[in-house]
Amino acid sequence: MNRHILLATDSSTYSQKAVSYLATLFKDAKNFEITVFCVAPAPPSYLLGPVPGLNELERQEKLEKIQAENVTWANKCVTEAKEALVREGFSEDQIHTKITIQRGDLARIILREAHDGKYDAVVAGRRGLGRLSSWWVGSVTQKLVEYGQNVPVWIVDGQKWNKRFLVPVDLGETGLKVIDHLGFILAENPQAEIELLHIIPSLIPGEESRYLAKLESSLLEKEQKEAQEFFQEVQKILKDTFDILQVKVKIKRSPHGVASIILKEAKEGNFGTVVMGRRGRGGFKELLLGSTSSKVLYNLTDRSLWIVR
Repeated sequence: MNRHILLATDSSTYSQKAVSYLATLFKDAKNFEITVFCVAPAPPSYLLGPVPGLNELERQEKLEKIQAENVTWANKCVTEAKEALVREGFSEDQIHTKITIQRGDLARIILREAHDGKYDAVVAGRRGLGRLSSWWVGSVTQKLVEYGQNVPVWIVDGQKWNKRFLVPVDLGETGLKVIDHLGFILAENPQAEIELLHIIPSLIPGEESRYLAKLESSLLEKEQKEAQEFFQEVQKILKDTFDILQVKVKIKRSPHGVASIILKEAKEGNFGTVVMGRRGRGGFKELLLGSTSSKVLYNLTDRSLWIVR
């Protein structure tokens, strides 16, 4: 059961945090490999054609010099990250390095590599990886989540991590995909602690007629029964991977929205990582904006988040 993830790096503080995070979770894991990946910046576009004041030889020399400097920088990034991973406890055989030259959007280049290389996840620091690193909206990491619909994306944030995983799940296929990814990645990890959380939102925000309240009660009771049956099946799936004490199930009702309950549970339960699906049943098919995943993504701090396709 070999697991192979792609760590996108640019030597920023956020990339260095991703290294420490992976060490906390996986330095003792067997059959676990990491490819450290860096995209060397493209040369300035003005040098790609004739430049007033420069003859062709001078332009070519300047272009080649900048390209060489960018490749040297990228090689330095992946080398430093590999050395850091080895210092953290990984063996050299577990760590691979790869660079490429930027041609097009940076996030799409990373995701293309993840897809073509059949990696099990892409890992990046919450910020960093681009010029817009000072602002989350529009950053490369935000684009990785938005565009990465065919590969799980792990966004690393925080200072200290643990092996406690909060897994908010929707019932049905979406939830099973999240469970499948988590079970595969954390196989042979006896220290992992997992809480599977299903939240049943209230249908009526305030006091309404008795008829509506009765209808809501009936629907909530039906969903709670469905959730219990779903988790019984999930536990059967996970029993071959995890000890029964490693996995707990919690079903909550909330009149205040699903995202707020997830954020509160993550903080109060001291979970280092939240793992959730890209969208719930009937959710947005193309964009995260407005979805529960998006709200958690923008408001979860000091913890890492896995978004599963």
